[in-house]
Amino acid sequence: MSWASDQEELLDRLIGEHDIVVNMIPKAHHVMVVRLCLKHRKDMVTTSYEIPSVKAFDEEAKDKQVLILNELGEDPGMDHMGTQMLLDEIRAEGGRVVSLNSYSSGLPSFKYNNNPMGYKFSWEPKGVFLAAQVPGAYLKEGKRIPVPGDQLFDKHWLVDIEGLGTFETYPNKDCTRYLEPFGLDEDVSFYRGLLRFSGYCNNMRNFIALDLLNDHDTYSFEGRTYRQFAASLIGCDEAENVEHAIASYLKIDNNADIINRLRWIGIFEDCQISIEKGSKLDVLVDLMLKKMTYTPGETDMTIIHIEVISEFPDHHREKRLATMVKDGIPNGDSAMSLAVGLPPAIATRLILEGRIMASGVHMPPTLPKLYQPILEELASYGFEFQRRTIKL
Repeated sequence: MSWASDQEELLDRLIGEHDIVVNMIPKAHHVMVVRLCLKHRKDMVTTSYEIPSVKAFDEEAKDKQVLILNELGEDPGMDHMGTQMLLDEIRAEGGRVVSLNSYSSGLPSFKYNNNPMGYKFSWEPKGVFLAAQVPGAYLKEGKRIPVPGDQLFDKHWLVDIEGLGTFETYPNKDCTRYLEPFGLDEDVSFYRGLLRFSGYCNNMRNFIALDLLNDHDTYSFEGRTYRQFAASLIGCDEAENVEHAIASYLKIDNNADIINRLRWIGIFEDCQISIEKGSKLDVLVDLMLKKMTYTPGETDMTIIHIEVISEFPDHHREKRLATMVKDGIPNGDSAMSLAVGLPPAIATRLILEGRIMASGVHMPPTLPKLYQPILEELASYGFEFQRRTIKL
């Protein structure tokens, strides 16, 4: 059932009446939910990132024999499980990890990648853009490389995945927090990134330059047109050639891809904005939803791709790869909804059956045996890693 953030009394009663809590609400309310779970000694699972204010309850959770299990979705979640699978195999053979790259994505299926933006929304649209402004960091031979939130899309590069093609990648939050849980050496190269179709990062870089991802300031759009809105982004007169003015502002050609893409979503149209009040991001999302949603029968896909380079006792090196690709069901569940929903559902049942015996605040990397039964069951739904080893 749904509830409002001021319904703590109702939530308190519901948690007390049930055996386990599956927490899918915004993480801003997670501390309250965790407190109530500890009060009633109820285990909790969630797909959300483990945050410090929740991790702070680790000792209390252990004392009360309560399991708070985070990061059980597609990303974070199944990517962790694939990584742990490879790490366990390598270590069992005496190998030492030299580098680890982990990539994930939610994209239109190749067949339905049919718009110039190369993207469609398979989860909460504003969340896509807000998450795209979170700072990232990765390791290169042990050196931490920080990436500010407003520079994520200046730091993208191309990744080739055999059998799938070439994608853009950009850093996915700060992966250095997983260094210790995964037991990686301090001099390792470690990158965790998102995959997008070519052109996406340049789109986002220009959206940021135009302040289109601004969700902090609220404006009245009553009686205003999209063209007026576009002109206001750079302070030009709507009577000017707004397309050319924006191109000049961005220091690009008048016929650059981003200008054509902005034109395609309708931001230069001389018609009234369809929302009366909101942020610049609200206008962008509203425009995109008109053209970038899945139509009946179209499917999305999720991709998780992991590459680990290791050195073994005889000094030879190998690159081990694990790739999981899954399309959604036409006119049925999306790949993203399955990828986010199945891992916590499976984990919940395993906990209730007594097959996961742990307490404290955890995520898959700190419960390394968690991945085996979950991946085994996920395979029956078509979520299965394909494996390959390359001698280096």
